[in-house]
Parts: sequence; C-alpha cells; structure tokens
Amino acid sequence: MNILPALYSLPREILSPSTNVDFLYFFACNKPAVRVRIQQRNDLVKLADWCGEYGFAFQVDDENYVCVARDIELARMILLLDGSAEPHESTLGSLLGYPPCCCNFISNIGEANIDTLAAEAATWSFVGRFRLINPTGYIEGKSLICHLPCSPKCMASLHLAERALNFIKANIHEQFFSPWLFWLKTNLEVE
Repeated sequence: MNILPALYSLPREILSPSTNVDFLYFFACNKPAVRVRIQQRNDLVKLADWCGEYGFAFQVDDENYVCVARDIELARMILLLDGSAEPHESTLGSLLGYPPCCCNFISNIGEANIDTLAAEAATWSFVGRFRLINPTGYIEGKSLICHLPCSPKCMASLHLAERALNFIKANIHEQFFSPWLFWLKTNLEVE
C-alpha cells in the first residue's frame, strides 16, 4: 500500500497538533496504533470514514477516546487496557509502539506522574543528535518523538526519531511535513 495518500488525506483539521506526531510515527515508523480523544460526533465520523477508506481499524470508547490501529483486535485491546484502573503503563506503551526502556521508565514513575516527568524532561540537556529526542515540541506538533524518552541519551528513541526524520526528508516537499522542516536545518553536531 502506498501510504502517502492516506497520510495526506488524514483529516488533520479535527486532530490536535500533537496527534500529527503520532500519525507521523504511524506511517514513518510503523507505529501499530494511535490513541486520541475526539470531542465532536461529526469528527468521529470523519476519522472513521478515513480509516474505512484506507483499511485501518477504528474503535471508540464511551469517553470519545479513539484508537486507530492496523487491526481491530489491537484497537479494542488498547482502549480496554487504557480504561483499566489497574497499572498498565508498560503494556499500553508497548502496544502503542514505544521503546521498551521508555515504557518501563514510565511504568516505574506511574501514569499519574507523566505530566511532571514531561516538565522535567523539558529541562534535560539533549546534546548532539540526541536533540532529536527532545519531546518539548510534542504539544505543538513539532517533536520527532511521540513518547517521553527514558533519558536524554535514549538510543531506542533516537533510532525512532532518525527514522521519522528520514521519512520527512524523503517527502520534504509535502505540506504535511512543514512543522518538522526546522529539524532539517538544525545543527546536530556534538556540542
């Protein structure tokens, strides 16, 4: 399947900028699933129609959390697990395609502390090529990773960020990738 038509026709107007990072990974890094909250009923229909057109699984829960996945069982499992009161950070992160080291790190700090960790990660020193894994641009849709790295030197996160950047480079002239073009001008040499 040529993935570019699916990516370009993604109904971005209904998605938050951060969700675009998740979909970049869905296509560039073969991320198994994307989980997002959609508020409007009409927007749910738009995303469901897009999934149907391109053969992706679509599931929604009672709180309008949506899972777009490569198969329906995975989508169901992700939403079921996400709604569980039991600790599920490591398993959910794994199902969403995050590196095992980062999933375990989040599991150790707990889901309730993710926002605190995100604020702490914003103060980390990402040096040289590891600047690619700085998650601080995620909310604005400019990050090259869609998860919190376990450290400012996480090799698994760097590998994913480099795959995403290579995908962007290969499609540099497409409008979808404009939020990430500054990465192509960023000096990533060791400081």
